[in-house]
Amino acid sequence: MGSSRLALVLVALLIVLSISGAVLPQEGMYNPSDIARWQEEHPLLTSLLEPLGLFHAFHSIPFIIIIILLGINTLTCTLNHFIKRGGFASFKGPDAIKNMGFVLLHLSLILLFTGGAWSASARMDGFIVLTEGQSFKEEHRNYIRLAEGPLRREKHKGFLLTLKNVRITYQEGRYATEMTTGIEVGPGPNRMAASEISVNQPLTYRGVDFTLDQLGFSPRLVIRDKKNGRPLINTFVALKTFRNGPNREYRDFLPLPFFKNRVIVTLYPAYRAIEGKIEKTGEEPENPILLIEIEDHTGKVVLTKHLPFRASTGVGDHIFEFTGLRRWASFRVVEDPGYPVVWVAIWLGLIALILRYIPDLRGWFKGANDATH
Repeated sequence: MGSSRLALVLVALLIVLSISGAVLPQEGMYNPSDIARWQEEHPLLTSLLEPLGLFHAFHSIPFIIIIILLGINTLTCTLNHFIKRGGFASFKGPDAIKNMGFVLLHLSLILLFTGGAWSASARMDGFIVLTEGQSFKEEHRNYIRLAEGPLRREKHKGFLLTLKNVRITYQEGRYATEMTTGIEVGPGPNRMAASEISVNQPLTYRGVDFTLDQLGFSPRLVIRDKKNGRPLINTFVALKTFRNGPNREYRDFLPLPFFKNRVIVTLYPAYRAIEGKIEKTGEEPENPILLIEIEDHTGKVVLTKHLPFRASTGVGDHIFEFTGLRRWASFRVVEDPGYPVVWVAIWLGLIALILRYIPDLRGWFKGANDATH
């Protein structure tokens, strides 16, 4: 178990699993429908890779076993070295600091593997999207995407998080300089406390971390049957945000079962009309307008409609109404019991490196001084 060859094999396997996690669509990072579509397109690979858990590679049993074996290998190697150097007697004499640094460095690696195995076994990594005014109850079924370690108990906190508002400060009308979400969080509707989540400033509540991921717009669309006026859709639609440098585009397609063709909606928060075409002029929703495009089965646009705010337009046998506009925010939700152990291991490793190389640095400075004199 203390063999360096075993360590090399385990590291090689860890690299292979890590590459698999980077190449294959992973649970918690992709929507379940996207993963299912990929698996349908690659049935042979799926039959080979799915039993190994490679669609959740960093939570898979092989990944956890390899990390545990690496920890045992490092522990065995450390004990062998410690015994050969004379045990605690090696902490005395001229090489005491170097030997202490060596042992601490390996202990930090053992802690790192322990925290990594614990994290891979019990970590929860989820993803949610909320439009202003919407609430999220921390339950399994309410996540858009969710990945959990195989040893994690099905234990969710059940608390509420409500997105109250999204605040964005723009420079020159284009560059976002500050993005903050105002939220309320608490065990229930009558016991909510106000808080904020900003970029690089996550919120931790009852051991669960909420990190701001992306922001966008949610226009409220009402779609009615033109014949009888019956509403078929009446909801806020969280449009995807596409970035091209400082420029942002807000659009998405609507999966409408009563439309034969594909419906694509694009939002212009502020615009100007030039020869019948609209051009975005800013990010603040001053005079928003929707561009509605209908594509046939070949991807050709067969119909284009402009829908100003609080107006309606006819699209085939239906009437589209643009009745409201809010912002949405997406959050990454993480509960990681192994993270504190990994953090301690990193700091212990830094201390060990300092102790390990202090004698070498002393010798280098002494040699440099002797050469100068």
